[in-house]
Amino acid sequence: MKFYQFIILFILLGCGYSPVNNLEKEPLNVFVSFKNNPLNQSLLSEIRKSSSFLNLRLSSQENADVEIEITNHRIGKFLNTTDENFFPAVGTLDYQLDFYLKNNSNKEFIEFFTNENFAYDTDSILSNEQKIEEIKINFFKQALNEITFRLSNFSAL
Repeated sequence: MKFYQFIILFILLGCGYSPVNNLEKEPLNVFVSFKNNPLNQSLLSEIRKSSSFLNLRLSSQENADVEIEITNHRIGKFLNTTDENFFPAVGTLDYQLDFYLKNNSNKEFIEFFTNENFAYDTDSILSNEQKIEEIKINFFKQALNEITFRLSNFSAL
């Protein structure tokens, strides 16, 4: 069995396999400023969960390399199409995140917007709320990808 493990390891290393997030670089110290509300707190929680993968370290404003200032952060829920009984059949969630990236010499304003449609179940309000929560987490992940991309370009300036 150890022989097979050795062969697999040898093949992976021979093919140039390396982890997706190679942490050779020092994590970027980031300070996040925002109005204290549940939506911003949820986003900050997702940043904390993903900070090692994103190669970020949350820090104080004095020690930060970059500040992320969230100026507008909202989720809007709309019920669009109705069925034959005029009950909502399709819902739409709109997600918007506007923020500044700032350091000592640069300041950049970024707008991020996305939306998603979902089937609205008039028989089960609880399942709708569960769908909305799943979509919200997906929105946060998309926003974190955008923030990471913008930070990589911003810190290169």
